[in-house]
Amino acid sequence: MPNLNSNVTLAISQTAQYVQERWTRDIQQPFDKTLQAAKLVQDRSGMVSGGGDLLRIPFTGAINARAKAASTDVTFDSADGTAIVLNIDKHYYSAMRIEDIAKVQSNYDLKSAFQVRMVEAVARQIDTDLLTLYTAAGTTVSGGAAVDDADVISTVTTFDVANTPPSLRRGVIGSFTKGDLLGVNKYTAYDQTGKTGEAVSGNGLISSVYDMDMYFSQNVVTATTGRNLFFHKSAINIAKQLAPKVEMEYRAAALATDCVLHTIYGVGIERSASVIELTRTTAA
Repeated sequence: MPNLNSNVTLAISQTAQYVQERWTRDIQQPFDKTLQAAKLVQDRSGMVSGGGDLLRIPFTGAINARAKAASTDVTFDSADGTAIVLNIDKHYYSAMRIEDIAKVQSNYDLKSAFQVRMVEAVARQIDTDLLTLYTAAGTTVSGGAAVDDADVISTVTTFDVANTPPSLRRGVIGSFTKGDLLGVNKYTAYDQTGKTGEAVSGNGLISSVYDMDMYFSQNVVTATTGRNLFFHKSAINIAKQLAPKVEMEYRAAALATDCVLHTIYGVGIERSASVIELTRTTAA
């Protein structure tokens, strides 16, 4: 107990039990990675909504013209190709339990705050599965320690050689590759592009270079080497059999509310020749 016959006002005010704590009225969320891949690829979700664990995509094979020889019957080709198989084999979830004591005593809407984290976790997993398809890319362009204009042109050439249509070519690049390309004057300078701020235009779009739209994401895979991914929209598929869905249940035995967000889907490459990984030896 303080000695009330002495001047101890300063000491009392500095004691924790006399100092009021203040909390903000809103709950803050962490900064999340920018996710891009799911909106850029071909969506075949409508084909699997009725069930099934495989989606088969028929393909015709290529045939060539033949020279007609006199007095000789023509030769008939078979254009049967190999079907592409997409496995619907991914089932991911995020889950939180809110105890009654926390719900009663807290001044915050815990369910809403936690659901933001659950949605982000599942969305990041889908994005990661798509970007990890670099392992099945048809071609690798090695960018070295830094990606430059020559590497981008090499990527364009690889698309051209594979007969990839010039429209709907996309690239998802990481932080350090973005930094490399921002240093390429003809991508960014007004006297080169005729546009103000072309390299940092909105919606995560870095720039449209040589008919390729490039998007920035911190979720580009870095497995020792950065794995930037370039592809035609129709070259990569996603099929969501169950769109992200929230399941909630109050459990009397636990005196808590369980909240689970889950999704079922498959991802896969349909045209590997039109999928290119552009590597950066240190990080994406």
